[in-house]
Amino acid sequence: MRMRHARGRPRTLATVSADYQIQLEWGVQALRAHPADVVIVADADAGESGDALRAADAALVLAATLETADEVADLVLAEQTRLGRRASITIAAAGDAWPDGSLRVSVADTLVAGRIVDALADRGIDFHSPQAAVACAAAVALRGATTHLVRAERATREVAAAA
Repeated sequence: MRMRHARGRPRTLATVSADYQIQLEWGVQALRAHPADVVIVADADAGESGDALRAADAALVLAATLETADEVADLVLAEQTRLGRRASITIAAAGDAWPDGSLRVSVADTLVAGRIVDALADRGIDFHSPQAAVACAAAVALRGATTHLVRAERATREVAAAA
């Protein structure tokens, strides 16, 4: 069964996804999938994996870590106010790379993304995609363990890289 827009056009994955103000995707594919007014790079360790994302072609590109999520949300709200309309927001979780160069999803970056979604929701910017909702739920549920989980993942990756 296909869903239809009010105008009778078939709804595709792209048109359904475009209905959300806040999108969450991984790696540089996020930038291709969801061009936006604001790109937020969720990168727990502000490492090399986020470099290409931080060079995104958007009106406003913000780098976020666990520590800066509230500050980033304030900047997004200010940009939305400046635009005078609902700003489109893509959260691009940096992730890491496997030895073959493919994208390796990072728990730490998921938690950063979730913390950003939660901070945006606190400011009334809360029309987010299912991916953003899941990251937010994880970040909220694991709030007390977040710092430990980020450190543990970093330590595991450092050991793996040294082997």
